Amino acid sequence: MGTQKEKLAETNKRLIGLFKADQKTMMAFKSLSDTAVREGNISTAMKEMIAVAIAAARGCEDCILYHVNEAKSHGADRDTLVEVLAVTVEMSGGPGTVYAAKALDAFDQL
Repeated sequence: MGTQKEKLAETNKRLIGLFKADQKTMMAFKSLSDTAVREGNISTAMKEMIAVAIAAARGCEDCILYHVNEAKSHGADRDTLVEVLAVTVEMSGGPGTVYAAKALDAFDQL
């Protein structure tokens, strides 16, 4: 199965492959992503945790890994993530609960 770090490395490898295949689209997406999480009234760490919540609600494991890693790199703390994930559970029920648990596990392992 692999560790969360190994899974993240595989996700990044796939994204690099897509970037190489279509640089124009991926540069546009990267620009959108960078702009969306820029520091502002809401910190970058919190914006990344919001992305984790959405990824968990939508059931995107690779998105969870990517955004948990980004949140941690911007100083996100576990207790705040747990609060954010509680909202994920509220808004998405059982499936969100399963993926919220995956997000917390990723945070603990990365």
